[in-house]
Amino acid sequence: MFKQVVYVEKQMVKQSTTQSVLDIIQPSEIIVINDYKEVLNQTNSHWLFNKAYQKIILAKRKNEFYYKGSALTSNIGHRYFYYNTLALNCLYHCEYCYLQGMYNTPHLVLFLNNHDFIKATRQLIRQLKNKIYLALSYDTDLPALEKYYPYCKEWIEFAGKEKNITIEIRTKSNQLSFIENAKVSENVILSFTLSPEQIQKKYEPFTPSLEQRLKAVKMAMDKGFQVMLCFDPLIITPEFQLIYTQFFENIFSKITPSSRISASIGTFRMNNDFLKRIRKNGNTSDIYLYPYEIKNKIATYPHPVRQEMITFVKSELEKRNIRNLYIYE
Repeated sequence: MFKQVVYVEKQMVKQSTTQSVLDIIQPSEIIVINDYKEVLNQTNSHWLFNKAYQKIILAKRKNEFYYKGSALTSNIGHRYFYYNTLALNCLYHCEYCYLQGMYNTPHLVLFLNNHDFIKATRQLIRQLKNKIYLALSYDTDLPALEKYYPYCKEWIEFAGKEKNITIEIRTKSNQLSFIENAKVSENVILSFTLSPEQIQKKYEPFTPSLEQRLKAVKMAMDKGFQVMLCFDPLIITPEFQLIYTQFFENIFSKITPSSRISASIGTFRMNNDFLKRIRKNGNTSDIYLYPYEIKNKIATYPHPVRQEMITFVKSELEKRNIRNLYIYE
């Protein structure tokens, strides 16, 4: 029987937030450590094997409460684009995910000093004297972690009081309990990664289905939130155009386009060092057998292939009156 082990940094042992999380998890064993990196950065560890026995690490972030936006993401039309890392690694395991090449192990790190992240973000806004766009935790699926700690709830409350920030919460989850009693704010965008059923079943097998995600999208829209539909990453697949045409027909039979909906588009891409590490670790998914083009240390589909995929998807969305499109090429 799988034993749920939780690692706790020594400095976090007596914190009330730590005890609250432990009460929820009810681990069979608690191991006290000095620093989360002792576990996360273990060497000679088989990432894919350990994913099946993923541990949780409760930690305190000491610095680097935000980063400038990555070159691998769109800035969504904002000059001051940032992201943060409230957690490291993810409950889900999508085959195309870069995390398996980024960290030595798949163990999940939860930083429980969320107030320090918010404080640092507030200071950044005052320093810049300008509005910022902040993506919450691209290195995890934050709503899927809300059952452990109310990250989304606390950030939505902060954004509702701070006029100079827009936060984006991106997810594949259908767990949106945090918006049930939340005050709707123009400063909050709920982003949903959507994939055709064939892609979801093959490459995102342990995530909520497309139908479950669409119900979550509709719930967010009905509550009055701004919504972004994220068609990213687009994955090469046989009969790509047919599959995606049927995919969009399904989506927009359930969701009515409006000014509150935007969309982002991007093809599969990955830091080439991460790609090399994943291949070395023995991941045999066809994702990692493709002969990618390497440019500026980024592995992508060849330009003509990317262009054809993006042009087709962009056209399909424009047919359905989705005008606010953000494209990563």
